[in-house]
Amino acid sequence: MKNIRKFFALSLIIVMAFTLASCGGAQTPAEPEEPEDTPTMALDTMLKSIQNLDFETAQQYYSGDMGSLEGMSENASSETAEVVDKMLKDALNFEYALDNEVISSDGQTATVDIVFTTYNMGEIFEKIIEELTARATVLQEGGMTADQFQTEMNNIVIGIYNDILKTAEKNLEISLTVNLTKVDGQWKVDDLKDSTEFLDALTGGLISYNS
Repeated sequence: MKNIRKFFALSLIIVMAFTLASCGGAQTPAEPEEPEDTPTMALDTMLKSIQNLDFETAQQYYSGDMGSLEGMSENASSETAEVVDKMLKDALNFEYALDNEVISSDGQTATVDIVFTTYNMGEIFEKIIEELTARATVLQEGGMTADQFQTEMNNIVIGIYNDILKTAEKNLEISLTVNLTKVDGQWKVDDLKDSTEFLDALTGGLISYNS
C-alpha cells in the first residue's frame, strides 16, 4: 500500500502545479504592445493565454504572480509525467462565458462575471483511484520490482483515464465574479490566489477534491 500512496501523491502533482499558477514565482512581465480597452477584453485575453500555456502574456493582465506550469512535467517523475500532462491539457480545455461588466464611477475598478464549463476532473480522479486500488492489490501479489510496479500502475492509469474521457462531458459549471483594477491605463485582474472557485475552474474541481 505504500507504493499505492506514493503513486497517488505523484499524480496529485497536477493540483500543486495549478496552485503555482496563482501563487508561484513571478516572471518579469513585458509591457503589452496594445493595452486592452475594457475589463472584459483583459480578462478574456488572460484566460485564453492560460489555455495556451502562455503565462508570460497572461501575467500582463494579472496583478498577482501568475507563475508558470511549464515545469510541471519536469517536476514529475518520468512514470507520472504523461498522466499529468494529459490531465493538464484536458483541464485547461474549459469553456467560459463573460458577462455583466460593471465599471466604477471613477473608471479605476471593475467587475466581470464568469461562468466556466469544464470536465469534472475531481470526479474523474475519484473513479481512477477506485479502479486503480482494486487492480493494485492484484499487482502487488505478482512479485514485481518497485520500478515494474510503478510503470505498470502508470500504464493502467493512462488506460483508465482515456476510457473515462471518451464518454466524459463538460458538466461542471462554476460561476464567479472577478475584480479588475486599472494600473497605468491597463486593466488587470486582481489577485486570485485565494479564490477556490477560480482554481477549481482551472483544474476541473481538483482543488476542492483535494481539500
